[in-house]
Amino acid sequence: MKRKLFGILGLFIALFTALTLNSCEEVTHFYTGEITILDNQGIVMNDVKVTTNVDVDNVHVVGKEAYTNASGIVSFEFDNIAIVKVIAEKGNYSGEGLLVLEEDKDVKVTVVVYE
Repeated sequence: MKRKLFGILGLFIALFTALTLNSCEEVTHFYTGEITILDNQGIVMNDVKVTTNVDVDNVHVVGKEAYTNASGIVSFEFDNIAIVKVIAEKGNYSGEGLLVLEEDKDVKVTVVVYE
């Protein structure tokens, strides 16, 4: 009786160990943001220069720059969670906003530019 109990217990421990060690795979996360640029009348603006920046004392490379497409949208990818300042400029138009990145979510933000 004791041998059978120890055999079943040993099998259970081996199975539990194999399943828990097998599930320890590294998970890759993504941090993306989609920014839509509108003018003060609510019309999308294309070819707007959009830059991102974080004001911190230490040197960090999070500043990115891109131009909006014909739909007034620009997308950025980052390495970590952050709160990023968004600056949009085109000619006399300019606007600012905040992009709060979340883990494994494509965060969407709209920035209105004014003349």
